[in-house]
Amino acid sequence: MLRQQFHALDSSAPIYGLDSMDALLEKSLASRRLEVWLVGAFGLVALLLASIGIYGVVAYVVTQRCQEIGLRMALGATRGDVVGMMLRKGLTPVLIGLAIGVALALALSRFLTSQLYHVKATDALTFDVVPLLLILIAGCAAYVPARRAARIDPMLALRQD
Repeated sequence: MLRQQFHALDSSAPIYGLDSMDALLEKSLASRRLEVWLVGAFGLVALLLASIGIYGVVAYVVTQRCQEIGLRMALGATRGDVVGMMLRKGLTPVLIGLAIGVALALALSRFLTSQLYHVKATDALTFDVVPLLLILIAGCAAYVPARRAARIDPMLALRQD
């Protein structure tokens, strides 16, 4: 509509950079939006790698303690006891790391307040939901090898070298 009005006034005048406010806002936020998407993607990759690492460590602990698990089961430990023991072994380092990380984040949050826009440095979503999500993911990563440990036949485990 503006182009038509300008052409009605002077049809030989060139018109450059005539965009709506929404288009201008979209252009100005495009690079910031890309940065946010990249940080989110890297965060998801880090979460995936951490889950794979937790799974690998707990699976390794299960194979190293196969005879112990077999002996415990032969002496009367239930599958639930074995799963609980292996989950504790897998989640203890995660819980310690989360406690240290949350404490450091709270201590350093005042330095981040100038970098945040419309978000408090001690945002409840960040300090409540994210640790719970990490615990849930670590629990799922540790549960699979823990469940496999509970299925160990005590006689076969005791016969291994």
